[in-house]
Amino acid sequence: MNNISLILITKNESENIKKWQTWLPKIKNVNELILVDDNSTDNTIDEVKKLSTNHLTIKIFKRGLVHNFSDQRQFAISKTSNDWILWLDADEQPSNELITYINNIDNHLYYNYAFKRQDIFLGHILKHGETSSQYFLRLFNKNYGYFSGTVHELWVSSNTTKFVDLNIIHISHQSLKSFYEKINYYSSLRAQELFKLKQRTNLFQIIFFPLGKFIYNYYIRLGFLDGTPGIIIAIGMSFHSFLVRGKLWHLSNS
Repeated sequence: MNNISLILITKNESENIKKWQTWLPKIKNVNELILVDDNSTDNTIDEVKKLSTNHLTIKIFKRGLVHNFSDQRQFAISKTSNDWILWLDADEQPSNELITYINNIDNHLYYNYAFKRQDIFLGHILKHGETSSQYFLRLFNKNYGYFSGTVHELWVSSNTTKFVDLNIIHISHQSLKSFYEKINYYSSLRAQELFKLKQRTNLFQIIFFPLGKFIYNYYIRLGFLDGTPGIIIAIGMSFHSFLVRGKLWHLSNS
């Protein structure tokens, strides 16, 4: 594997981007950063510019969220000069072990690489819940797939994926305020997506889908073992499920 382009989409992420200075220079294969910024009103762009080095070229594009996150990612890919793409969110960073792995990849048998993610919520490591055993495809050859999904975009490829048991560290929320603001924002996007797909909801779904989500996260996925943060996030994700269906019902009946 030769050079890698890192793609990033942002909106008011200056505080998270400040942390990138501690780890980004360690990934020797990344020689290009493509930023697509959704009209940030803070210092996001200035913080990204500070990441520039002789080894790392930064290209910045200001582009409002016209359609969805997949569209933003695909636009970023169109601006890259390398075949290999690494994508991360502003509140994520690869572990030191994963950085070492990326720096030493020399295997052309795979076009996609998926990694585990370690969630840190309100300053506490979550070891359980729905994302605890998931892999996230974050490194790929851009010639063999495409992004899909309105809210939680995914790289879709028919080629073989290598699953690597190394972590992307996800510092998801440092306050309950930001947690519930994001729940409100993403539930609106998801409801709009379902409405455009002509899906509808009913009283049964509004009541029992959130309940099922809580049972799944807190009991089946052992969220109760994460203590207080575990129940907070389980209730939060249940509330997200409720808001999606409540907003979908409102869109369908307004």
